Amino acid sequence: MGSMKVAPAHERPGVSFPRSVALALVALAIVAIAAACSSDGGDGPDPSGAPAATSTPSSPADPSAAFRALEFPADLVDGQAIGKPDARITLTAFEDFQCPFCLRFTLLNEPVIIKEYVLTGRVRFEFKHLPILGDESGAAAIAGSCAADQGRFWALHKRLFLAQLDAGQLTAEKVNVGRFSAGNLQRYAAEEGLDGAAFAACLGSQAAVDKVTGQLREATALGLRGTPSFLINGQPVPKPPTTPAEWRSFLDEQLKTAR
Repeated sequence: MGSMKVAPAHERPGVSFPRSVALALVALAIVAIAAACSSDGGDGPDPSGAPAATSTPSSPADPSAAFRALEFPADLVDGQAIGKPDARITLTAFEDFQCPFCLRFTLLNEPVIIKEYVLTGRVRFEFKHLPILGDESGAAAIAGSCAADQGRFWALHKRLFLAQLDAGQLTAEKVNVGRFSAGNLQRYAAEEGLDGAAFAACLGSQAAVDKVTGQLREATALGLRGTPSFLINGQPVPKPPTTPAEWRSFLDEQLKTAR
């Protein structure tokens, strides 16, 4: 795949994922915030399908290579965060596993942030759920929360984004088409070494949905309306960087002024 262009149209076929109480609660939270997946973390494509202009950063011939090779050292993993607790900066990303712009951020920029800033002890990076594109977004968020309980969030995070990449989400966006069905989520979890019985039980638990809805409420309180959205030390980033070079410049500047 040589292009990072994201098709702006939102296709919303019917889904067969069972509507458990947990997913229904997530759906209510999604309606409450009325957010949208966008290229810059602000107002993005209209959920009804209206197109919006997007910018496409230059990218290598295989934009996924660095992310596929990325490792998450166990000694730095803390649930949905990675990095030293005393890092000068905490960068928080609110994302949806179905959002193509989140996928683009993850492929292009996450390897740079992890390798150059997290592994060097300067930045702590944390992922929070903002599932705004339907049932499978909520299901994937719950799955991520359950993986975090087993210390395997970052492994499943990688697997879910690669599943979207390999299905063509960057160039032909589709949501709620079964990629994050209960069966697929359990299969991905097994492939990443999670305890299958514990994971399956967690998927239907109130504790897991409470974690996700808590993060949704946090996003709402912060006024976040798109994915990916970012915080620096708890403060929203109004116009996030989009390329590796821009992220380096932004983080370097933040490090200069961080106390």
